[in-house]
Amino acid sequence: MNPMKMLREMRAIKDLLTDAEGIARSMGDEQPAAEHLLLAAFDLPDGSADRVMRRFGLDRDRLRAAIVEQHAAALVAAGLRPDVADQLSDAPALEPPTGSGIYRSSPSAQEAFQRAGAMARSARRPLAGAHIVAAVAGMEHGTVAQLLERLGIERSALAAAAADELERPAS
Repeated sequence: MNPMKMLREMRAIKDLLTDAEGIARSMGDEQPAAEHLLLAAFDLPDGSADRVMRRFGLDRDRLRAAIVEQHAAALVAAGLRPDVADQLSDAPALEPPTGSGIYRSSPSAQEAFQRAGAMARSARRPLAGAHIVAAVAGMEHGTVAQLLERLGIERSALAAAAADELERPAS
C-alpha cells in the first residue's frame, strides 16, 4: 500500500475510534459500543455510512435518537418504570477522558471494528463507513440488532445495501 494512503487510513481509524469514544461519553456512556462506532462512521470522509443509512430513512441525528430510545426500551424490558428508563437512557454527558492511556471499548465495539477491518483488508480497500455498517448489520445480538428490529430494518437488507455501496469505486 502507498505510504500516503496508509497514513490517511491510520488517521481515519484514529478519528473513527476517537469520535466513537466522544459520542459514547456525550451520551453518558464510559466506553463506546457498536452503536457509537456506527454513529462515528457517519463522519468518515468517504461518506458511505451516511449514504447507506439514508436508504433506510436514517441520518445521524435520527439514528442517535433511536439509540437513546432503544436504551430506554431495554431498561423498561429489564423492569424499570418508563419515566426512570427515559431519565437513565438520556444520561448527562461525561467529561472527556484524561490522559492518553490505552483505548478501551465494549466487546460489541471491538467485534464491530474487527469485522469491519477484516472486510476492508479482504477487499484490499481502505476502511470505509459502509464497512462499519456491514459489520454491525452482521451482529445478531446487542443494541444495534435490537434497534434495527424496532425500526423494521432487516439486518440482511442493511448488509446488502452496505455491500452495494462498497462495490462503488474507492475514492
